Amino acid sequence: MRLRLDHLIIRSGEPEATLAELARRCRAPVLAEVETLVGDVESGIARAGTVDLEVLKIGGTPPSRPQGYGVGLVADVPLMQAAGELRRLGLPTSPPARGVAGEGADQRRWHAVQVHGLLPNPFPAPAHTRRPGVRDRMAGAAAGTLGRVAAIARAAMAEAGDSMVVLTEYDFDVEAWRATVKGGPEVAAVELGTGGSREAWERLPLEDGVALSFDDEGPAGVRRVTLARGARGKAFTLGDVRFDWR
Repeated sequence: MRLRLDHLIIRSGEPEATLAELARRCRAPVLAEVETLVGDVESGIARAGTVDLEVLKIGGTPPSRPQGYGVGLVADVPLMQAAGELRRLGLPTSPPARGVAGEGADQRRWHAVQVHGLLPNPFPAPAHTRRPGVRDRMAGAAAGTLGRVAAIARAAMAEAGDSMVVLTEYDFDVEAWRATVKGGPEVAAVELGTGGSREAWERLPLEDGVALSFDDEGPAGVRRVTLARGARGKAFTLGDVRFDWR
């Protein structure tokens, strides 16, 4: 199994304004305008090459400023096989849950699991290290649909925790969807504050590509994003996240 960085998650109490500023300052095309997924959970996406920049409103108490909340990964094997591999590494994962966004011909569907043990105080989804089996499938079916965030239960939306790592399997042609918008930069490197779990990150079978660096010291979460290609812009800070160019 190999894992690849798929999207970065920036949590915000004002997702429309944050997405607009992110797209403008990164010179990144908007792939999906902010929409309500369920309840008070809202999501919007800008494209930066093969890595989406997702702005997410989640939880009963929003952060005072945009937060580098977490990351999304994809695997080169089926989702439940990948979840089993992560559990064998000692990383608890949630049962798979369905996600839906968009409407009609533009509707997008996926399945995802939450991954614990990589960032501190993760999104409070029930997670364990047992071998995936019938109980996971039943729990995933019972969880229903809560959008891109790999929902586990509506009640959890009141408390978002401080971080999120999600492993996604798309049920649509995500590359064709991303290709509907053109231009913009590429994410070349990402710096993550691990909150003490650097060793766990370094055990992950990550593909070459976007350069990921890990630091156990200082604030946890996405701290720095380095962009490349496209029209070079100026370095800037969006809440807790620094954006640079190379």
